[in-house]
Amino acid sequence: MVKLINFTEVNPISRKVDLSIKKEMYSTILKKKFILGNEVKNFEDSFSKLSKIKYSVGCASGTDALILAIKSLNLQKDDEIIIPAMTYISTSLAVILNNFKIVFADIDEETGLVSIAKIHKLITKKTKAIIPVNLYGQKVDIKKLRKVVGKKIFIIEDSAQSHFAYSCYNCRKNTNRKCCKKERNEKFANIACYSFYPSKNLGAYGDAGLVATNNFKIYKKLLLLRNLGSVKKNKHNIIGMNSRLDTIQAVVLKNKLKSILKLNDIRRKISIFYDYHLGNIKEIKITDTKPGSSRHLYVIRTKNRNKLIKHLLFKKIHCQIHYPYSLNKAKFIDRRITLKNSENWANQCLSLPLHPNLKIFQMKRIVSEIKNFFQHK
Repeated sequence: MVKLINFTEVNPISRKVDLSIKKEMYSTILKKKFILGNEVKNFEDSFSKLSKIKYSVGCASGTDALILAIKSLNLQKDDEIIIPAMTYISTSLAVILNNFKIVFADIDEETGLVSIAKIHKLITKKTKAIIPVNLYGQKVDIKKLRKVVGKKIFIIEDSAQSHFAYSCYNCRKNTNRKCCKKERNEKFANIACYSFYPSKNLGAYGDAGLVATNNFKIYKKLLLLRNLGSVKKNKHNIIGMNSRLDTIQAVVLKNKLKSILKLNDIRRKISIFYDYHLGNIKEIKITDTKPGSSRHLYVIRTKNRNKLIKHLLFKKIHCQIHYPYSLNKAKFIDRRITLKNSENWANQCLSLPLHPNLKIFQMKRIVSEIKNFFQHK
């Protein structure tokens, strides 16, 4: 009997890590320090060290991370924030819930990342921030973006899918298939926002997020914003949110952090396998991806997307669509515009199974069924 191939694995950890998590969770329960316990600060410090960003502030979710990041910037009414149209709903909601105007930018046709050239044309006197999205785990060229937008416009990286990815744009070895793990570009952004949704490369046992920055003033404000405007009980200095990283989730994440770089490498190897075996199928477009991507998702494009996904499901291979529509066509958007690349991408994209526990025989089966589909279509 043919076994199901799952799209993802939310908990690809070793037995040793699993036992360590359970032990520390039990210890946390005994100590009864459930809100902003020491474990939260320990995880934040560990995340900062591994990501080479000075300050990290844990929060309740990746969506909250974006909301908090925007709140920390003291923007004014009628200010505009540019975001790509091809991203998850959270990127746009963060702008809307802060009462600022969204300006949608189209994406690059080959990578799916926001087009820096298109951003350049959209900048006005009202543009105060840009949220480049590291889609599928691939970093946007933040250094180039900074040169285009100048120093006065804030850059908030949406890194929900790119935990510990590398930049590659100015790396001498960027043509290699294997990442040399040398180039990072976070320093050119003001803030980076992360999600630890269970299916992410670094996933919690529930919702969790984090905001990272090299700016001390922003860091201090974020500490207030995530905790109802307070860092000392009953002393509320600003209007904040209740968006604290749960202590038990911090325990989970701190332990999982130990293996994240290794698991990212496994994702890269699986993606290289896909690249090699699917690259010659003329009906498929492979996403142009740098070797330093964290490879959160492996996305192909085909005009036969809907039929292919049904075929694979019939063969017990689960796939998903990220994302079925571009945000410029969302129902809640008042003034809908046409963005050709984003809309085409949404109509054709298909995410194949990708997780560290995916076996070679499963990968071969996936490739084989895709080839069979196009041979007999």
